[in-house]
This record gives sequence, C-alpha cells and structure tokens, in this order.
Amino acid sequence: MKSVLFVTTLLPFPLDNGGKIKTYNTIKALAKNYEVDLISYVNVEEDKKHLSSLEEIATSSQVIQKNLIRSTSFKHFLKDYIKSLFSAYPYSINKFYSKELEAIIIEKLEKKDYEYVYIDHLPMMVYSRIFKQKNVILDQHNVENVIFKRFIETEKNPIKKILGFIEYKKLKNFEMKAMEKVNQIICLSNEDKLSFEKLGISSNSLNVLPIHMDITKNYQYKLKKDSKVKLLFLGSMSWYPNQNGIQWFMEEVWDKLNKDHYELYIVGSNPSEDIKRYNNNDDVFVTGYVDDVDEYIQKCDISIVPLFVGSGQRVKIIESFAKKIPVISTSIGAEGLIYKNKKDIILADNEMEFIDSLEELRNQPEKLLRISESANMNFQQNYSADYLPDKLKKIMEKCKG
Repeated sequence: MKSVLFVTTLLPFPLDNGGKIKTYNTIKALAKNYEVDLISYVNVEEDKKHLSSLEEIATSSQVIQKNLIRSTSFKHFLKDYIKSLFSAYPYSINKFYSKELEAIIIEKLEKKDYEYVYIDHLPMMVYSRIFKQKNVILDQHNVENVIFKRFIETEKNPIKKILGFIEYKKLKNFEMKAMEKVNQIICLSNEDKLSFEKLGISSNSLNVLPIHMDITKNYQYKLKKDSKVKLLFLGSMSWYPNQNGIQWFMEEVWDKLNKDHYELYIVGSNPSEDIKRYNNNDDVFVTGYVDDVDEYIQKCDISIVPLFVGSGQRVKIIESFAKKIPVISTSIGAEGLIYKNKKDIILADNEMEFIDSLEELRNQPEKLLRISESANMNFQQNYSADYLPDKLKKIMEKCKG
C-alpha cells in the first residue's frame, strides 16, 4: 500500500472543533487507500493521551507539545505579535515553527519513501523547504488572507486595524508563495477557489472538496415543550471570527430579545473574560470546553452562526445539518455551502433579520421541523463521508499528471 506523510497543526482528537473534525475525517478517508503517518502538535502534554484514538486510522502518530493558543487576551497576543515582526513569516504562521518538529519530519522523510506529503492547514507550509521532490498536497481549510481582510473591514480599534493590515499583507504573500510550491491544493468551496485564482494560482492545481463528515448515529429533531426557545452558539473561542460573532450577537440582537422567550448556550473552549461575563446562569450560559457537544445540540432548538469574518466552510453548520438542528446564519457564516435559503437554513445578515427570523420560528415551530429534515437530506447528498476516500484518491493521483 502506498504511504502518505500527513502533517497537521493539532492532533485531531478529541473532536472538539471544526478543524479537528475535518482533519480526522480526512485521515480516516485516506486510510482506506493509503498508509498514513501523522505528525502534529498538541497544546498540552496531557493531550498526548489521545494518541490511542488515532491508532485505528493512522499507521503511526508522532506529536510534540507546543502551546499554540497562548492566551485569548490582547496583551499576550501583542507580545507574540511584536516578536513576529522580526520574522520573515506572519504571526499566524511563525508560531507554528519548531526545530523539534522539523527534525521529526526530516527523519521521517529519510527513513521512508513516501508517495505523498499531505499538508493540512497553511501554517504547516512553514516547513515547505523540506518537501522538495515530493508529491505535495495542501489542504486549505480557509483562505487565510481573506480572514484578515475581513477583520480589517470590521474592526473598530485603530491599533488592531493597523496590526491586522500588516498581518494581512505578510500572510497574503506567504499564502501565494506556499501554494506555488505544491502540486495540488484542496479548497472547500468555489468561493475559495476564486479567491486563490485571484492570487494567480492555476485552476489546474485547485480542487474543490467540501467538508465531509462520518455520522453514524441517527438523530431526530423534536420540538421542545419548554416555554423558552433554546439557542446554541457552538465554536472554539480562540478563533477570532467566533469571538467577533458572539459579541455582535450579544450587543446587537440578544439585548433586544424578550428574555422570557429565549435561552442562549455559548459552547466552546477558551472563552475570554469578556465572553465569560455574559454568563448569568439564568438565560445565558457560557460552558467553556465540553466533552460532548451532542448534549447541547439535542437540548437546543436553533443553532446560530452570526459570523462576519472568515472563509472556508463552517463545520458547525454541516454538523447541524447532519444532527438535525435548524440553523440561522449570516451569509458569510454559510459561505461556500450548498443550501437553499429558508429551506435548509435561514439567512440573516443584520440585527433585524436575526430578530425577525427568531420570532418567526418561535411562533411557527412547524417550520423548525421542515428545515431540520430538509437540511439533513442536504447533508446526506453533499457532505457524507461515504464519498470522501474516492474523491481524495483522484486528487492525490493528479500530482503525477
């Protein structure tokens, strides 16, 4: 069996954020046709205990500990950011470099003749010089420079805006050069593909492959008899678009809703102190990290995705489709997904659209059932992991022309 060296940012277990879910399903699909050797970081030593969870899908796994989150505070970010100004790499790339990990990659390549090197996430292209003469695939979970471009457009703090512009320019240059060094690129949507083409990347090397998920459990959506409609915001709070999105929702939408009718659950790791302050144990609950998000998916009536920054595809929406929880999202939140508005999902791009959509669904709960079933059918047709092994194999084989 041919072999693949799979290099990614974080060990994809537990499956507690969108990036890990996508990466785990990618490795699982590759393992159907290849031997997969995994190399990645873990944020803390304790996370090494999860290596055993990869044994069924990866031939081998090697990790080193490196704190990639550091802190959600602007003070700590600024300290790390200033250090990156003296590096050729942008801040969001520089923090992923490690001499120790580089040595592991070099040793792997010397000991085994890999057919392919699969780079999962742009930051791991910080090791691109090592992969010469190999068939290299880059899996672009996002268009990274677009995230910072949208950050600049929405950020009000002038200092953050300036820092964001510097990062955007460096990141755009790095992203363009990185893609020129690989054989094939996986992007999640036609919108992302168009963004890469605007950077001058040949369409021959670009492959649109949406996120696919392996859902074995049969989920059923049930209308709750509670007096309050339970809203779910799901996502890691160390990712800026999630921070920005929930803060907007709290300031622009939540304060205008009748609290007698709604409860909100903010579920995700690493919430900042500002986000923790929303918790009142009455109608707003900030959980932080949870072992199993299904408890909240089954408890809640509607998933909200108020994102105004980002690119790629939102795993949380695909997961909601699969698990039959109706979604209200901004257009940017649903960008790149296959859907019909008001059939599979409800789009709302400003405060009044969000409020009106929530009130409409609260007053007409039968619509929630219809959206739930339609979205799940969409998932089965477009995002089921059953089709992923063959799709990946075709892309891999394109490396050889």
